[in-house]
Amino acid sequence: MIIHTASLTLNAYSEVHKLDRTLVGTPDYMGLAYFWGHDYKHSLRDATATQRRKIHNTWLDRGIDFINQSEEGWNVIEKIIPNIKHK
Repeated sequence: MIIHTASLTLNAYSEVHKLDRTLVGTPDYMGLAYFWGHDYKHSLRDATATQRRKIHNTWLDRGIDFINQSEEGWNVIEKIIPNIKHK
């Protein structure tokens, strides 16, 4: 099932977002809540929910720390969002 968040009421979106925060770190993460640390902030805040979910799940599968940046974490981001390059 696909949820088009643009069609949700503000209250419904808020509730779905709250739920998604509880799903960070699990395979059920939906791609709405932030899960990354400060060093990834500018690169991931404009990512689509699909891109966020792919990055989250890849990091989860590989055991990559969500908060502290790493070369491996950046490599995953750059593969999923090709126009993103870290310094």
